Amino acid sequence: MTKILWLSRHTMTEAQIADLNRIYGEIEVKTFDQSVNGWKDVVEAGADCDVLAVVLPPAILADLTNPRNNTKPVIRAKANRVPTGNTIVNPATGKEETEYRFEHAGWEKVVKIEVVVEAL
Repeated sequence: MTKILWLSRHTMTEAQIADLNRIYGEIEVKTFDQSVNGWKDVVEAGADCDVLAVVLPPAILADLTNPRNNTKPVIRAKANRVPTGNTIVNPATGKEETEYRFEHAGWEKVVKIEVVVEAL
């Protein structure tokens, strides 16, 4: 059985779970829905896991995929933004806009993230 850390504020969907079963066979999902300050928090949360499935900003992903920091696979969910056919009012703008739902589109292994910055 493969134990997977799910680091996200969102609940994993049935489609995501089914797809992980397709990829890894029998799985156990450990949910961690707290904020993290950096890669060390993720590694600590997933110490007893085989795979780290995460929703994180690029800077933390870059550190987490660095082999000096972590050797476990890091994966993230892909999603398609699909129009529902409904119109809603955006509470931030007060304007009508198309409503969308997110549809699971697979998993991807994060091999490397390169963050390049330039001081302004």
